Amino acid sequence: MKRATARWPTLLLVNPSSRRGRAAFPLVARALKSRVNLIDATLTASPGDMQDRIRRALARGVRRFVVGGGDGTLSQAADILAQSEGVLGVLPVGTGNTFAHGLGLPTDLDPWLSLIESGPIQRYDVGLAVKGSARKVFLNSLTMGVSERLVELLSREQKLRWGYCAWVAQFHRALLQTPVLHVELSWSEGHDAYETRQLLVVNGRTLAASISPTPLSSGQDGLLEVFRLGNPSLWSIVRLGAKLLAGRLISDREAHYRALTAVTLAVEPPLPVNIDGDLWQSPPMSCRVLPGALAVIAPEDSGPPERRWPLVMRTVGAPRRLAVRTPSYSSQGQRFKPPDS
Repeated sequence: MKRATARWPTLLLVNPSSRRGRAAFPLVARALKSRVNLIDATLTASPGDMQDRIRRALARGVRRFVVGGGDGTLSQAADILAQSEGVLGVLPVGTGNTFAHGLGLPTDLDPWLSLIESGPIQRYDVGLAVKGSARKVFLNSLTMGVSERLVELLSREQKLRWGYCAWVAQFHRALLQTPVLHVELSWSEGHDAYETRQLLVVNGRTLAASISPTPLSSGQDGLLEVFRLGNPSLWSIVRLGAKLLAGRLISDREAHYRALTAVTLAVEPPLPVNIDGDLWQSPPMSCRVLPGALAVIAPEDSGPPERRWPLVMRTVGAPRRLAVRTPSYSSQGQRFKPPDS
């Protein structure tokens, strides 16, 4: 298995709007400077700014991209890095950090630095949603229904302050405001149709924090897992949700569980889909898996992820020599220039 090396040209890009991105940025930048060939470190101004920086850096031969933020930020980075020569290093400073959970990343700074410096490079699948000429990569999941309404209800301030509790607090309200979805699925060997309030197409090992669709779910199996979270009734959603948490969802007929390489979705009413925490287009659309399309610095597989709610990069226990005062920034897109070693 190939491994990262300290000499690789490295770019650190952090979303300052993520839950702990702005606070973690100066400490992580300085720590990386002491361990790898860090050519630049930036608080990005927008998703487009981050993607433009990745494109330009790839053209200059930058190999390692350490991206800090939540799942939406990582998904936007993967849009550019998938099927490229770039290698993703994940800095989990968002709210849910679902992709980081699936990778089994360390949460303390020193072991994380060691991983980023010389850890194994693994190939991970990405999902690809296509509608007409529009395309969007997803790392964790494409969902529709209650999850889409939750994204609309939750403000950035609520997520920053309450973390996962904000999602729990708004769930019932989102459920009441979600219409019944009439779903039609088609794939090369078959067809299915049903009603639900929550449709899920999962690519990785986890779909929310450390929750896996099944004990065998993987981000390296070349498959998408497609299922519903119960019929439109609240009781069915709660019952299937309990089975999901217990790892027994696959055995329940109400889930309509399928493991597929590609699927076409038609849904009425045509609400936007939720891709890794961000709203995108509305069905009809197709989804397929791109096996091993993304190179990621990640620990070797050690079994199902440990359940941690939520997963964030902890820096409070870092060695004294790495401690820095967090500056206040007046604008996004500002760079941090680490001091020379």
